[in-house]
Amino acid sequence: MWNRVLILALLGIAWVSPRPICAQQMPSAVVADPSPDKQHPPGLAILTVPSHGVELDAWLYVASGEGPLGTVILAHGLPGYESSGDLAQSIRRAGWNVLFFHYRGTWGVPGAFSQSSAIEDMAEVVRFLRDPANAAKYHTDPKQLVIVGHSFGGFIAGYEAAHDPDIKAVAMIAAVNHGKINADPKEREARLKRWETQLHPVRGATAAQLFAEAEQHAKDWDYVQWADMLRTRPILLIEADDQNHADMEALASALRQKGSAHLEQKTVATDHSFSDHRIALQTIVIDWLQQLRQ
Repeated sequence: MWNRVLILALLGIAWVSPRPICAQQMPSAVVADPSPDKQHPPGLAILTVPSHGVELDAWLYVASGEGPLGTVILAHGLPGYESSGDLAQSIRRAGWNVLFFHYRGTWGVPGAFSQSSAIEDMAEVVRFLRDPANAAKYHTDPKQLVIVGHSFGGFIAGYEAAHDPDIKAVAMIAAVNHGKINADPKEREARLKRWETQLHPVRGATAAQLFAEAEQHAKDWDYVQWADMLRTRPILLIEADDQNHADMEALASALRQKGSAHLEQKTVATDHSFSDHRIALQTIVIDWLQQLRQ
């Protein structure tokens, strides 16, 4: 392990040890509620976001404070069994609004799911938050939009940030590279079998159809190729010990080659869902968000 730590240190990559992070190292938002603000208390706003003829179920964790406040769009995976609600609450305690939504064709939202439609849904969520009427209603700052995504959500987050230069920053957590899921036959088969058992909340698409769609878009959906479009913004890459680790390493390398001055890369010794490192995950994200305000 120490050899790996040394190598990571030389590369400028942070290794998060399996040992628990002590409370003194944690941002207060991870472990403590903020002081009450009776004039501008936190809350939960239930809303829908229109996207290509469908109303996406969404909810906004409203942070305390007068505002306008920055907003983090938290994109879940496919289908999203790990919704990262703990991360959303920590982000809100840190003073950011958090918008969470379901893609078309998932979790009871009408329509048929596809990776292409999910990309469109994210763009519509961004459009919704930039609408002056919505910004005024929810006291949000349209110029302070950050996207944080896990797994498939990490792919979606990276895609939107790469194609929208006005996104302030992006965090990709154990992100699936949909341009590469068909590249290695052995890994493809293992991933396909896993997807076939996990798509119960998904309507309108089978695992095989999603893999075929990814094959059609392999060139455009390889997130390593987005490095030049991402290099100008703060980007956080959080890797786990999973099938996506090598692709995220490749993205980090490409960002460095493109001269990214705002890359932060973390490696955590845990599974794809960060099951035994949820506090560590929150700590990394909150520390990074606090840096965006400096």
